[in-house]
Amino acid sequence: MGNAVVIRGGRARRVDPKNGSDKGSVGSSNIKAAASDGDFIVLVYSNGQARRYDANNGSDRGSVGSSNAVGCSITGGVIILNYANGQSRRYDARSGLDKGSA
Repeated sequence: MGNAVVIRGGRARRVDPKNGSDKGSVGSSNIKAAASDGDFIVLVYSNGQARRYDANNGSDRGSVGSSNAVGCSITGGVIILNYANGQSRRYDARSGLDKGSA
């Protein structure tokens, strides 16, 4: 099991879910939503863009979805992005490919 993610002051930090120890930052600033499934982290930025990261080392895995994302969740390698228009879509965490509406 990899790291969890928390937002502190608009920045995301990777944390060990067992003891809460800080494992370093991930992404850049102005983050409004974050989620982790232990393997991947998804971050939604205040500009509505979403990006995928490796939960263990924080490396950037690329963008996911379209603009205007307002929230996110991830479970079992499937990212769900919630959009400002009320719709939600599923994406593959590894590839970022669209898997249809949620």
